[in-house]
Formats: sequence, C-alpha cells, structure tokens
Amino acid sequence: MQTKLFLLFLMTFISFVIIDWPRNVHAIPAFSRKYDFPCSTCHVPGFPKLNDFGNIFRDHGYQLGSDQELPTFEGLTKGYWPVSFRTTVGYQSSSLKNAGDSGGTNVNTATGSFGFTGLDILSYAILARDISYGIVYTPGLKSSGFYAAPSNLDSDLESAWVKLDNLFHSNYFLNLKVGLYELDIPASEHRSPTLNTPFVMYHYQAGAPFLSAGLADNSFAFGNPNNFSIGDNQPGLEISGIKDTPGGGYFRYSLNALSNANITGPNTGGGRGVNFYGRVTQSFGGYGTVSGQRVGVFGAYGDAPTVDNPGCPTPGTCGPISGNGQPFYRVGADASLTAFGQLNLILAGMRAMDSKDLFVSLAVPNAQDAVWYGGFAELDYNPSQIPAWQFIYRYDLIRNDRQGNGTPGFPTAYNDVNSHTLMTRYNFHISPRTATAFHAEYNYSQDREVGTDGGDRIAHTLLVALDFAL
Repeated sequence: MQTKLFLLFLMTFISFVIIDWPRNVHAIPAFSRKYDFPCSTCHVPGFPKLNDFGNIFRDHGYQLGSDQELPTFEGLTKGYWPVSFRTTVGYQSSSLKNAGDSGGTNVNTATGSFGFTGLDILSYAILARDISYGIVYTPGLKSSGFYAAPSNLDSDLESAWVKLDNLFHSNYFLNLKVGLYELDIPASEHRSPTLNTPFVMYHYQAGAPFLSAGLADNSFAFGNPNNFSIGDNQPGLEISGIKDTPGGGYFRYSLNALSNANITGPNTGGGRGVNFYGRVTQSFGGYGTVSGQRVGVFGAYGDAPTVDNPGCPTPGTCGPISGNGQPFYRVGADASLTAFGQLNLILAGMRAMDSKDLFVSLAVPNAQDAVWYGGFAELDYNPSQIPAWQFIYRYDLIRNDRQGNGTPGFPTAYNDVNSHTLMTRYNFHISPRTATAFHAEYNYSQDREVGTDGGDRIAHTLLVALDFAL
C-alpha cells in the first residue's frame, strides 16, 4: 500500500511541477492538423470528452460546411492525414477480496504492474461532402493490460462505419449510418475521461457475477446466454437526426436495427435476427454538456440466440442456423444538467428484463424472468480557475428485483453491485499535433453475495498514468 501511495504522490507532484509549462490548447490531433482548432473548441477541457460544439460537430458528420475542408481541396496543408494514435502508460494495481479459485476455496488476490492499457488507432473524417466515416483499430498486444489482461489474440476493428449525412437536404435531421459503431447512449464510454472503469449498467448480465473474470463463484451462480450490452459497439444500421429548437436547444433522435449475430452466450452465438435500439433527447439552452440542460429516453428490444446449429461439427462454436432466440428488453431515462459552465451532472436509470426461456435453455432451476434495475450518477467538474484540470466522481449501481433462478431461498441481493469511481486529470501538454494528460483514477466495487462462501466480492483498482495521443 505504501508503494501505491508513493507512486500516486510522485505522479501528482510531477503534474504540479509541469503546471507552469507553456501550453496552447488544440484538438485531438487529426482534426487539429486539419482545422488548426484550439482543443477547447471541441473538448472539455482536453481530450476525450466533447463539449457542446464538439457534439454538434460530430452530429453534423465532422464537417463545418466549407469547401476548404473537403479532401479534394488543393490547399489542405499541414501534412493532414486523418489518423491518430492513443495509449496510456503508467502503473496499475488491483485487488479482489473473496475471489475464489478452481477448487472453490475463498482466496484474495492482488496484482500491480507498470505497463500500458493497449493501443487505439483512430481515423474519423469525411470522404466527400456529407459522407463521413469512422474506423478504430485495436491491435492485439501481448503486453497490454498492464500484464493483467493481455489482448494478444484480440486484434480487431473495434469500429468501422460510413454515414450519409444531411439526406434530402434535411439540415441534418435525416442521416444514415451503417457498420459497427457505438450506440447513442446517455454517456459515451469511448468519450469518457475515466479510463479504467466501465459503466456497470451498460454491461451487467443477470446471473453472471459482474466481478467474475473467470473466477469460481458460489453455488448460487447461474449462466445467461444473453450478453447484449448497450455499451458495446454494435453491428447495425442507424437513422438519426438533430434539429434546432426554440430557446437554443436541440432535439435529437437515433433509431437502430442491430444484428444479433454478435450475441455469443454459452453454447450459442451468431443469430440471424434483428434487435432494436433507440434514443430521443431534448435539450434546452444549449446541448447539455457545458451549457443548458438535456433529458432523454432510450430503450432496446430483441432476442438472444439459444439454439445450437445441429450441423456444427463442434457443438457450441457455429451458432444457431436461424433467428431462434428468446426476448429481452432494456428501457430507461437520462438527464444531463449543467451549471456555471463548470459542472456537468449526468444521470441515467434503466429497467431490464431477460426472458425466463433464456435460463430454461441452460437448465437453470425454477427459471423465471430476470428483472433488474441499473443506473449511475456522474459529476464532472472543470474549474474555470484551473481550466486544464478535470475532476470526476461516479456512482454505479445494480439492484436485482427478480432473479432468473426462482429456487426458494435464492438470495434476492445476489449480484447487486455498488461502484464508486474517483478521477483527476490534468492536460499539461497539448500542441497542434500531440496531447498528453496526467491521469489518476481509483475505483471501489462491491458485488453482493457472489463469493465462494456467499460473501461480497470486493475490488479495488488504482491507475496512475500518462494518457497521450498523436
């Protein structure tokens, strides 16, 4: 523990030493090279969170409307190429109480290492007027994840899409996107300043302990073939739009038809069905990130495959041969409230249901519909007196109303989650081509009654690092 505190003190001291370094604020490097924008034009206060203008710039297909921004413009100089790289290097430590092991024995674990999180290779730009695209490549790197969770077999295009903007000259009220992309969710995980902590509500699965990581769980554990997550990039087609409304606000909508081929629960995966997701928001007096207030509703409905392909030579590897599946839904509301141009409070709550037939397919005893509630509250503080700094606190929770296992005596609080995250970030070097930030983040998570002995599983994670992009 003393080592962790020393490292945190050292990195914080270094950040204060460099606070007086000369600096100019510019945007994420690819767009900075193109437009020569200051970073504060699009971000709060540096990368990656978008401010009001940055969100509108994204909704308009990363374009301002001038001929000079087109890829065919002969005067496009400064060596512009719409590719950026981003990674985070530093020290990460984690501990897990009541973890269990393959023999079912209650144990505690702890790890710590210098290293890096991974690598994102990003490209966002326009192909022509009102045709935008996004590509994010994440190479599998053996040493990534601070040696705790390397991804040497996980090279992939995390995101790849093309968007046709401003269809029928609708002033961006009708746009069409197709490919693999992030859904329009209450708070973007890819744009979140927190690097080490997922939004629990987005990724929670009923019956699958949230703090699991392949560890042994108690006799109450049961599986779930539905791993649909609104926080994951989804393959699909989106119709979206944005419209100015009286009072300086914006009406936005996003309607999505999503393939369920990426749902890969136990012994399944690869359906041919179509799931649906949608979100509608209305803001007042701004976009609702730096100025104004925003409210929204969102929901998803679909089915998860549960039937194996009988012709598969290796059962459980080919997926079902049809759209056979069992239903689920997610429905919720969100709000983003701002004050003094410095405070942004993001609130979201969601009700979720997984059909009992999902659990019947895995022979879960006394299967019944699983119903749970999730939510989070995040407060972002960007003090105007020290504009390069950012401070965040977030609370995530899960409460199970009905377990998928209806056996009498099954604990109601099983797999309930409480998560607290604290983060500070200082953007100490930002130039027209590169950006670097000091980042310190701590998370405490509690997963109720999932330990080997039926006790709570407790996780502590600390990240002290330098986050940089070029």
